[in-house]
Amino acid sequence: MKNLTKEEFEIYCLLIAADADFDITKQELIAIGSHTDPVTFVRIYNGFEADNALSRIETIREHKALYIKDELDRQNHFDRMKKVFFADGKFQAAEQSVFMMLRKLI
Repeated sequence: MKNLTKEEFEIYCLLIAADADFDITKQELIAIGSHTDPVTFVRIYNGFEADNALSRIETIREHKALYIKDELDRQNHFDRMKKVFFADGKFQAAEQSVFMMLRKLI
């Protein structure tokens, strides 16, 4: 996805977090949806679903430079992502791997 606002970028990253175990749960969608209005959420979700894994990584790389300026931005971003990882009450090995990959990318 191109030209995301900061809010949209955060939602996109949260969707990556939720999809880490290849099963986005209702609890995870509710947790992510609470960060934005329904129209924006659906648009970002549809774009996320249309992207392949490589496109998702490129989206993160492109937008991180715009929105993650310092360690405080980075920490806040990951604090929000942790809430999504734990929204379904589990933090499985696949989710842990994606979380570590995202920490390296961002």
